Amino acid sequence: DLESADLTDADLDYADLTNADLGSADLTNADLRDADLTGAYLQYADITNAYLGSADLTGADLHFADLTGADLESADLTDADLDYADLTYADLYGADLKFANFDEATVIYADFEDTYWHQTIWTDGERYDTNQS
Repeated sequence: DLESADLTDADLDYADLTNADLGSADLTNADLRDADLTGAYLQYADITNAYLGSADLTGADLHFADLTGADLESADLTDADLDYADLTYADLYGADLKFANFDEATVIYADFEDTYWHQTIWTDGERYDTNQS
């Protein structure tokens, strides 16, 4: 249980945070590369400019999370809930987005190049199998 924890600039690469409660945590500039965040609860978390390259966020709850400038390159976001999340300037290059939910998310200037889509819910609430960014 790391709810509301201040993990600013933390080095958590390769950490096993499976099912961790990180709700409202401050992960600004944290290094979470290759971390396992499967099923993690990250609602309202501040993940600004964090590095999540190749992280496993399968089934993670990122509802209302601030991912401004976050690096999610090659991350696995299968079945992740990102509705109402802020992904402004986020880098999702090569990420797996199957069954991910981006309903009402802010995706201004986000990089969705070479991402994998399958039944991905886009900001309009509709499911798509092709990149809609």
